Amino acid sequence: MSEHLYTHIDPPDQRHLDQIVDVLRDHGVIALGTGTNWAFVADPTSRAANEAIRRLKPTHPKEQPFSLLCASIAMATEMAMVDATAYRVLKRAWPGPFTVLLPANRALPRLLKTKRKVVGCRVPDAPLALAILEHFGGPLMATTVPRRADGSVLTMGYEVFETHGHGLDLVVDLGDPLPGTETTVVDMSSGAVEIIREGAGDIELL
Repeated sequence: MSEHLYTHIDPPDQRHLDQIVDVLRDHGVIALGTGTNWAFVADPTSRAANEAIRRLKPTHPKEQPFSLLCASIAMATEMAMVDATAYRVLKRAWPGPFTVLLPANRALPRLLKTKRKVVGCRVPDAPLALAILEHFGGPLMATTVPRRADGSVLTMGYEVFETHGHGLDLVVDLGDPLPGTETTVVDMSSGAVEIIREGAGDIELL
């Protein structure tokens, strides 16, 4: 049964962090604020969690993998190749509302059982999300919570719980509204900076 967990971040509740990570490691799916919007989040190595997220968001293209939330550039390099040029861009862009497409490194196929050559990574500007990532000890797959049928955005945790709680294990909530804006998607898989989708964030940083 889904749980709506209200927590705090300054300082983070260690008992809650343990509970959240236990859910993730047990193939669970959580809803989590990522600074710009709410996202479904799970262990990227869990096939069961991947399938559960796709049931929650059936509009997500089947052939399109989920992006990865990371706690730092160093964590992103566990999955992606970051050269000197990319590193300089990421230092300016992260933490922030930028999802960056990077070449996958050799570890990605082994860890995630995938042959994809490009991986989307983001370090969110969201202290609770970062604390969870650090406590989990690795990247987490994530996708934005879909809009309502009428096109409106879910900005509060209770709205996410009421709408999607049937398919979630946990909604992790600080009690604050989120702007509900999309991230800016940046393609650096070929070395150059290419804006795929302009959303939140100052693109002059890139």
